[in-house]
Amino acid sequence: MIKRLFRLTSIALVSAMVAFASHAASVNLPKVEILGKNYYVYQAKKGDSLFGISRQFGWDYTMLQNLNPKATSPLTKGTKVYYPTPEILDASEMEDDITNNSLSSPVLEHKVKRGDTLYAISRMYGVPVDKLAELNPGSRDGIKEGETLIIRNDGSKNNEKSGASDFYKIKRGDTLYSVAKRNNTTVAAIMKANPGISESNFKADELIRLPEPGTGIKKVETTVEEERLSAIESYKVDKNDTWETISQKTGVDVQEIKDLNKDAGDKPKKKTLISIPKIDMVKVDTVLIDNDPRELSKEGIKEIYEDVHGIDDSISIQGVNVALLLSEPAAKKDLEFTRGVMSGLDFLKNKNADIRLTVLDGNRASTDVLTDLSELRPDIVFLTTEKGIPSYLSEYAEISQTPMVNTFDVRNDLFNSNPYIIQLLTPSQYFNDEIAASLAQNYPDYTLIFVGGNDSSDLIAQAIREKWIPGKIKTLSIDGLKQANFKPDGKFIFYAYPVKKEDISEITDIITDIRQKYPMADMVTVGRPNWIVYDESLDEKFYGANVMIPSRFFYDENSPEAQIFNRHYKYLFDREPAKSYPTYAAVGYDCALYFIPQLSRANGDLNRFGRSSGGSQNDYELYRPANWSGLVNPIVYLVRFTPYGTIEKNIVK
Repeated sequence: MIKRLFRLTSIALVSAMVAFASHAASVNLPKVEILGKNYYVYQAKKGDSLFGISRQFGWDYTMLQNLNPKATSPLTKGTKVYYPTPEILDASEMEDDITNNSLSSPVLEHKVKRGDTLYAISRMYGVPVDKLAELNPGSRDGIKEGETLIIRNDGSKNNEKSGASDFYKIKRGDTLYSVAKRNNTTVAAIMKANPGISESNFKADELIRLPEPGTGIKKVETTVEEERLSAIESYKVDKNDTWETISQKTGVDVQEIKDLNKDAGDKPKKKTLISIPKIDMVKVDTVLIDNDPRELSKEGIKEIYEDVHGIDDSISIQGVNVALLLSEPAAKKDLEFTRGVMSGLDFLKNKNADIRLTVLDGNRASTDVLTDLSELRPDIVFLTTEKGIPSYLSEYAEISQTPMVNTFDVRNDLFNSNPYIIQLLTPSQYFNDEIAASLAQNYPDYTLIFVGGNDSSDLIAQAIREKWIPGKIKTLSIDGLKQANFKPDGKFIFYAYPVKKEDISEITDIITDIRQKYPMADMVTVGRPNWIVYDESLDEKFYGANVMIPSRFFYDENSPEAQIFNRHYKYLFDREPAKSYPTYAAVGYDCALYFIPQLSRANGDLNRFGRSSGGSQNDYELYRPANWSGLVNPIVYLVRFTPYGTIEKNIVK
């Protein structure tokens, strides 16, 4: 019963102390530490009373009485009176203080990378495009690689939809553990919010997304026994008293008495007053933080990383579980893609692979699709949609942490915000910027000549123009090109606007004639991406005009890789792959040859995926635009039809 009453009294003391903290804050008195907490010490003068002392310092009278029960008025001169200092806070207030101690910085900036768009950046940071445009005047007219955009210039929070409170730029000396603790979260929660981050690449100036304070923190309700200070009493030293005899008389530990009476010297003096702390053991209902001890070591953090990413040593080429989710199962695209994947599996079979492949009809109710996926639990899912990824699939990928490959939809931008979406075909803006940067870098002293009617929708032409030296740019009509004179030993790069086959045929004939007329001049022609569909019917004209075609893919059926693919495809299906742009079967084949061995090699860790090899149509090398984003394949090509009758498939990146 006494312990129970004491517990209630202790709570009352703390509550009252908090209420009077503003008065006590100005007190100028010595302090003493008891059980890890500080108390003011007042030495009574003749005529003092507890009530007068409480009025003098703005202290709570009841609390003062409870803590000093034997200090009856009038107080004996020299009697010490104790009172809690205001920094002993209510436990809930301390928790709130920690919870709100976010590391986020008021100013947040983004350095524009090649391929960035205002819309993509808005999705990446969860900030409306209008807000970005307001903070960065002129950005609606275009942004350039290397410039810095303001994402936020105050303390407001972003990305509420994704559950993230803010973003933080790593400082020198930061560790995953220190950042987690200062933001009242865990290493695991930071890694989950930023799948691109690990202990090895956690470095200064990297930007990460902060989880909401409290995320990942495990709290355990329990009852513990605690030492609590119930009162402090005065004791008058007898003639023969020592610290040890006083301890025996009062039942208080010698060291605790000494700590409270440090000014008494090595031996207590006769007839002096010393203070005796009364300490009780009480049972207290409390909430403890269940810390993960692995956060304290590199080996432990590596284990946390493996847990967060679901890294499974059992994933091997003998056990990869693959799902094809077909948007139109009966369509040519989906049929050919499926056959291509099966051709890739046939190739891998010769390497002792044993892969479970399941083909699902994605053109059904979402509940049916999700049920199948939940039962199947695939290691990777390939999508064939060309009209956007449904939100329920995006949510499934993020919640289950299942990589989902967007194989054909070049316009989808979910990879900017969903860490488990893989964008296979390079996004348009990145594609345009990469091609433009490659041409500007490889042909810096060439005169750039735009030929044909200006097409304002041609974003590649705009990107090239922005990267070229203004004084070395010209524009000619097709008739003007016929009549133009060129420096015999000059260097020229023609960019042709036409997209119709007959116009392409005409313009390549004109440039071929010009090249023959000026054999010592260096002339190159850059076509539009759709020219690739005429690679067979106009190949001779392309050779003559020294044509380069920007493309996300190119299937050269004479290459060794394509011949291997053809052999497996024909063996399985007794036919040639259907012609298309891209060659759908080759996409499936290349996906199987890249993703399945990579999953096996990396034990399911997307961050450890390397460069592809042996593909018939595409090359892959995945990267994350941000630590919290999905992955994108940035590889694009300039397919060159050389004057020597050969085709070069040049990787731009």
